[in-house]
Amino acid sequence: MNPRPEATACRAVTVRGPESQPRTAERAEGDHGEVPLATASWLLATALDVHRMAARLAAGQCAAGGSVEAVAKLVSRWISLSGDAVPLAGHIRLEALVEIRKPGVRRPLLLWQWSGPDPVEALAASLVRLERELHAVDRAVPLPEMFAGPVVLAPETAVHFVHETLGHTLEADNYRTYGAGCGLALGTKVSVPHLDVVDGPRAGLESSRPQDDEGHPCLSTPLVEAGVVGGVLTDAAEARRQRLPRTGNGRRALGAARALPRMSALHVARGTTPAAELIRSVCRGLYCRGAWGGGSVEEFFAVRPAYAEWIEDGERTGAYVYGFDLKGRKTSGLRALREVGDDMGVFNPVTGCGKDDQELPVSMCGPSFGFDRLHAVPIGRPRAAPQPADGGGALGGTAL
Repeated sequence: MNPRPEATACRAVTVRGPESQPRTAERAEGDHGEVPLATASWLLATALDVHRMAARLAAGQCAAGGSVEAVAKLVSRWISLSGDAVPLAGHIRLEALVEIRKPGVRRPLLLWQWSGPDPVEALAASLVRLERELHAVDRAVPLPEMFAGPVVLAPETAVHFVHETLGHTLEADNYRTYGAGCGLALGTKVSVPHLDVVDGPRAGLESSRPQDDEGHPCLSTPLVEAGVVGGVLTDAAEARRQRLPRTGNGRRALGAARALPRMSALHVARGTTPAAELIRSVCRGLYCRGAWGGGSVEEFFAVRPAYAEWIEDGERTGAYVYGFDLKGRKTSGLRALREVGDDMGVFNPVTGCGKDDQELPVSMCGPSFGFDRLHAVPIGRPRAAPQPADGGGALGGTAL
């Protein structure tokens, strides 16, 4: 049977420039006659509302010096939940992306991305945090040299760490080729006993689905239980090949010839340590926020935070750095995990997760992490690990 596409049509509006003179562009893909989408007039009006809030953020930054541009993009996308065997219902996925950047500067000061039912409400609820982040990133300087020591990850950065170290490694094809042999075999203790990770349907995570693209029910699959590897994400082919249970993780991108074992909705259980205590316990270290990307290649991982703040004697200093990757061996990073915070953040990104030239949406939620020691390596320095190949690399920005 021919593959059934996941995304069958979309309509997008992009707004850029100052609030007083916004410039709009519209784009459509796919056969809109067969699928429901948000109306063009509503999409344009909503995109203008999102841009208006973003432009005011940018104007506030402009008052501090320099010219700043706001760019807002809103997409209505029809997601077809149809597998090879069982046709399922579909739904409209709304995606919002906001960039605030200085003209001529390649790196955006701020990237906010979100998917869900009400982009205006979501952005309005995030404005105070985004203003703080814009202030921090604009004042950050490049990390001058490699740092190895205590690191605290905010929820959006911590779940990216889990996505790259555990999620990709425990996708069944990766597990077969290298995961089991690099220290993440089933039954292996890999981290602290208060680390619990599950992939599967969960309310609030936009990529939750009732069935995968092969028509199998999506199950709640424990990947790590009490710090011990407990599960592998499978499609039909890898389940047969490795004699593993099918978990409903056979997913394919639009136009792809075959399904692959892929993460969908990743959930990390909250811990018991107050998030503020993770910082108070650090003598000198980095508090990392946001996530501009990440990668997984065999036993190595990389996560790129949007920025970090120096911690001195248990206090945040107001000194910010950017332009670095957290990287190293997956097992070493997992064993360096000291505490799991009692907070929780949800991340429903617009940019997807890439693997074998297939990009798919993923969602994640989880708490802050505190590590005894991670390596922060300035971008452009000699790499301690090969370039990402087996997964990741497309995740970017923060929606928390």
